Amino acid sequence: MNKQELWFKRILMERWIREYFWSLEYEETRTPLLVMSPGMEPHIRPIEVTPGSFLPTSPEFAMKKLLARGLPRIFQICSSFRDEPRSPEHSPEFTMLEFYEAHITLEAFQERVENLFRYLASKLNEKYGTTQSYDLQSRWPRFTVNELFMKHAGIDLRKSSTDAMSAFCNQKGIPATADEPWDDLYFKIWLNFIEPMLPTDQPCFVSHYPVSQSSLCNRVKDDQEFEWANRFEVYAGKLELGNAFDELRDPAIQRKNFIKDQEIRAKTYGDSFPVSPLDEELLAAIEKMPPTCGIAIGVDRIAMLLLNARTIDEVIPLASHWPKA
Repeated sequence: MNKQELWFKRILMERWIREYFWSLEYEETRTPLLVMSPGMEPHIRPIEVTPGSFLPTSPEFAMKKLLARGLPRIFQICSSFRDEPRSPEHSPEFTMLEFYEAHITLEAFQERVENLFRYLASKLNEKYGTTQSYDLQSRWPRFTVNELFMKHAGIDLRKSSTDAMSAFCNQKGIPATADEPWDDLYFKIWLNFIEPMLPTDQPCFVSHYPVSQSSLCNRVKDDQEFEWANRFEVYAGKLELGNAFDELRDPAIQRKNFIKDQEIRAKTYGDSFPVSPLDEELLAAIEKMPPTCGIAIGVDRIAMLLLNARTIDEVIPLASHWPKA
């Protein structure tokens, strides 16, 4: 399949994404591309246009303000921006699909995601006879993070100390120092021993993350009363497709989490990251939101998966100009 064919199919996929959400009575939204707070994640570098004005790393903050105004089901397809190097899976400007639904469980929300991919695959097959290398029709496997760590690394995250995580890394030939943060060690183990073991024949959901990695979602307890972040990610092999939350609605906790994230960013990157100010409008809005689940999915990565593309550049018709990338 040549690039022109890929691009045309990808454009059609965006139309079909809209059709899917319209059929579920979601409202399509449009939010600003110039914002005062682009996102607070410690390790996502935003693009600052001018002092105090950013391009959004996702439309999340703005969409939550709309949820607080009484829109119970919303979706958006838009450009998002992150100051990251180009790679086969990354572009500094990319297309994001975000959708939110009130009064739905995270488990039911997973069905929304599965059905979206099945709908797109069926439309591609119907129009072009396109088939995917992944099984999208069978029910996607569900895993918890701790199940995967216990199975593939013999580590119970509920009991594993920083010293134990560091010792495991060094035992397995992954350099680690005694003063490395627990989360850094977690990611080393995840990338080297867990992620390569995810299914390669169909997408899967991974849920119940360490609470230290999720400042925007609620917590949930397991059968041992241990608290986890109530969120899931969607993977197809090593390709992360989306990140979903049971959305946090407590402004006091959210403020505390944001401040902690910025402290981590400052400690890790110093002055090389621009400062992201707290979005006070967002903090006021989330208290007015109903119980809500939301997800961010990379549209370019959906296209990569469904069109069997090897790199993100194959499914982006025109590359953005960002010399730093």
